[in-house]
Amino acid sequence: MVIELLNFKVVPDLREDFMQKDAQIWTTGLAEYARFLGKQVWISPNHHTEVIVIIRWAMR
Repeated sequence: MVIELLNFKVVPDLREDFMQKDAQIWTTGLAEYARFLGKQVWISPNHHTEVIVIIRWAMR
């Protein structure tokens, strides 16, 4: 398994929009790849401007 870790800086007022668009566009698109296993999106508890995206792939 391969774990892809992405960090995004997002203005707190736009965070919900960012997360909705991410789910609508990226998660939907990634789901079409056979090796895509899943995705989680977290808001950093320490940095309110940071959104953390963890994507799991079956292989590289």
